[in-house]
Amino acid sequence: MGSWKSSGYGCFVINSGLQQYRVKAMLRVLINAQITGKGCRALRQLPATVYDRLQSSSHDIAHLCIELDNALVVNDVNSCQEALSKSAQSLCECNNTNHQLNRKAFVLFGGDILLLRALFLKFPSPADVEKLSFTVKVLYIRNECLSILRELCLTVHSFIEYLAADDVFVVKLFDMMRLHNTFDNAVNLAEEVLAIRQDTWPVQGVPNLTSLVSNFSSRQLASFCRVLAMVVFEPESSESCMQQKSRIEEPEWTTTDKNHEAILLIPNILSRLVKLLALDIMSISREANLLSEPSEVAVAVPMRSTLERMYNAFRVTRGQLLDETGAVIPQLEGLQESDPASHLQQERTGLNSADERILDWSIITYLDRTGLSTSVVQLAASHHVEVLFVLCALCGGKKREQVQNSLAELGLVSVLDDMFDKLDWVPTQPRAHSRGIHGLICACSPKSALKIQYLRLIHNFCDRDSCNRTNKQLLLVPSVSKESNSCWTDGAEIKGSNGLIVKVLKILVDGPGDSLYRCWLASCVEAFLRGADPKDQETVASTGLMEHLLREILKGGFRCASTLQINFDLLGELIKFNKSLFQRLDGLLVGDAFDQFVEVLVTNLVDSNVFIRSVVLSLNCLKRTDVLTTDLSPNLYPCSLKEKSMRKDRYIYESKQDENYNKIAAFISHNTLRLLRDLMCAVRLNDINQDNICVVNTALIIFISVEKNGELLAYLQGIRAADRRVLNNFRSLLEFWRSYYLTKRGRECVSLQYSTQLPFSAWLHIVDLLCSHPDSPYSLLYASSVDLQDDQYDWK
Repeated sequence: MGSWKSSGYGCFVINSGLQQYRVKAMLRVLINAQITGKGCRALRQLPATVYDRLQSSSHDIAHLCIELDNALVVNDVNSCQEALSKSAQSLCECNNTNHQLNRKAFVLFGGDILLLRALFLKFPSPADVEKLSFTVKVLYIRNECLSILRELCLTVHSFIEYLAADDVFVVKLFDMMRLHNTFDNAVNLAEEVLAIRQDTWPVQGVPNLTSLVSNFSSRQLASFCRVLAMVVFEPESSESCMQQKSRIEEPEWTTTDKNHEAILLIPNILSRLVKLLALDIMSISREANLLSEPSEVAVAVPMRSTLERMYNAFRVTRGQLLDETGAVIPQLEGLQESDPASHLQQERTGLNSADERILDWSIITYLDRTGLSTSVVQLAASHHVEVLFVLCALCGGKKREQVQNSLAELGLVSVLDDMFDKLDWVPTQPRAHSRGIHGLICACSPKSALKIQYLRLIHNFCDRDSCNRTNKQLLLVPSVSKESNSCWTDGAEIKGSNGLIVKVLKILVDGPGDSLYRCWLASCVEAFLRGADPKDQETVASTGLMEHLLREILKGGFRCASTLQINFDLLGELIKFNKSLFQRLDGLLVGDAFDQFVEVLVTNLVDSNVFIRSVVLSLNCLKRTDVLTTDLSPNLYPCSLKEKSMRKDRYIYESKQDENYNKIAAFISHNTLRLLRDLMCAVRLNDINQDNICVVNTALIIFISVEKNGELLAYLQGIRAADRRVLNNFRSLLEFWRSYYLTKRGRECVSLQYSTQLPFSAWLHIVDLLCSHPDSPYSLLYASSVDLQDDQYDWK
């Protein structure tokens, strides 16, 4: 009689074969677990009589788990390969209609742990003669593990959270990206895992990250951008600033900032990313443009040799098979084809060598133009989105100016200019009963995502906190088509076009007010105008932008949440410090249009405060340069007259019949005190966030202005006479303002200086003055000898 040994799963193994015997009662198993503390960690460890009574599909999964575990115990490559192949057929969606139930059962039986064991297990290496066959089988096992693990992540949410919390596993995924055979599945799984993490993964934990990324082919780098997108972006919290106050003491350099630094240390990374965007404007685009008619698709046949050359140029791993140590294994002719693992892998992936060439990034853009493959076109768009996203994030980080300057030298603006002409900017209305990503009548789509990331990149490229306008000037220069560049052709005629910013302005002005892209188009123009000189402002205004913004502000009806703020912000940047545009705006606001404009302005102070700020800053600046008449002086009306405006139902406005009289400046000057009071109470402490803290800054600018004019005491007395509660609310806002800007907000401080031309010391001075001891008459909490608490004017 043969020897017996327990397998640990409610059965016994005998040397003459596998036979199942009923173990003792389930009750004894549970009691033993309570006594010893060594209970079953998975359902597959229960007695066989338990899982034999499950549904047939789950019953099969239990046996698959046992088979896989036995193969791992004996460390046999062939057995593991066979067990994984069977598991994949049961868990893959295209192979089994019960894949959802099977996946859940697979996790319950501990199959997920077995997959992790198989992924990390080191199989004994055979003799050199069999090394190629052995390596192919091992890579097949690794690849199947990655593929099945991703399928489980899509079904069992708790499982993906478990994987995301395992730093060793995440590092293993990056290690699997070094091998061509496992690259795609490793990227797919890494994207899912990193997206679910609560924190940002530090890429410094990846060994030899520089060599890893440097060895990627162009196609691989494009796919890897999906992983980079998870580690280069830190979304802004939707919490209020008060809720974030406890986290303000975080280090100056976040994990995302450190990731940016590590990525930028990779040689030629920015150059390669820009080239990925530029691949679709290579010389083959001229031939591709010939394929405008279906009958001309045959022209693509002569391009086969071109595609082959591109494939060889951009794919560095072609023709080599690496083992898990990275060593190159000489390919023995016919050996891989005869190996069953190669057939199994092709059956699972559904790709042959020709299909794989089609998926190469350098060829995708050609197929995009010819319309030969819808799925390939979608894949190309997806890669474009991630490449744009990564470049956008790097442009918005702490190394922004370094990245912006490098991208400018690499010709990013020309690439974006050419790309602009290839994107479809015709607005599309969602169907009445369509259900998009965000619900019914949602217009979001892969195409819209591509255009939004494109516009975000333009914005971040222009957004900088210095007066260096060299990079912005590139957006005004007509682009030169890449087909005419000497790199592609010789002696071709140079073909010009409008500058990129002019193209963006045309889409903004001609598009509907509720366009999905309006916010991003406006943000590009606003970033371009920030710090612009008068000539650039007038160039932008020549496109009809000012008239367009006024029409949008004055039209009634329903408005999107941010539409009004976008219009006011952009209008404020357009006229800031520019006398001619200031007067031009005033000339457009005649009759009822002016009354309607100021009504919208004062009833929506949170949306219009940045425009008010621009007017106040412009008045002070133009007054200093003596380019304004006395009728535009902020001191036109004494504070005593302004105080009367706070006691009336409406803001006061007095018109003058004078060609030099500026209505907007006069209105702001006449109602400064009331505007200041309303701005001080427009936001409450519990509601303040990064979007509305600008209201506090606008109020502070008015305080800075009146303090320079020697009217600060008069303004404070006027506000105290109206309602002291306003002062108490604003004092609490200023206390938070100090903690917000003085802790971990270096860039915000620089932005305040750059956008207002006021040194940050002036901001600190006025805040310290208003928050001084209550004994000081400049303190918001100052109490005079006269009891003013009951002497409050009715706001109405």
